Order: sequence, then structure tokens, then C-alpha cells
Amino acid sequence: MERIIEIKGYYRETAFKLAVLKLKQYASLWYENLKRTRALKGKSKIKTWVKLKKHMDKTFLLATYNQELYLKVTSL
Repeated sequence: MERIIEIKGYYRETAFKLAVLKLKQYASLWYENLKRTRALKGKSKIKTWVKLKKHMDKTFLLATYNQELYLKVTSL
């Protein structure tokens, strides 16, 4: 997703819309639930790819992912 956004030169809102369109199956259901939950809590809508990516990373990546990636890169 990051590569597509960078290569196409999409701006924040366009990148966000593209990312939402690309969500499939569980990720799509998760996003709809996230929207509903945020609305019920009175929080603002997610409108940018950066913010969506932050929520996706928190939900879908293992807690140790960044640490493992760092160790892999530094051990080369």
C-alpha cells in the first residue's frame, strides 16, 4: 500500500480512500466496526492513511513485530 501511495503521489484523503477500498474480508469488517465504535464514543472520523495505518498496525501486527524487524535489519 505504501508503495502505491508513493508511486502514484496520492494525497492524504485519496490515499485513505484507496486503502479503505482495498480492505477485504476481516479487515473490512474490522474497519466498519472501528468507525461505529469511534462514532459511539464521540471521536472524530479517521480521514488519513497515516491514522488508519496506525490503527491497523495496532490491531493486526504482533506486539513484537517492530522489535523483530529491527533485529533482522541490524544483524545483516
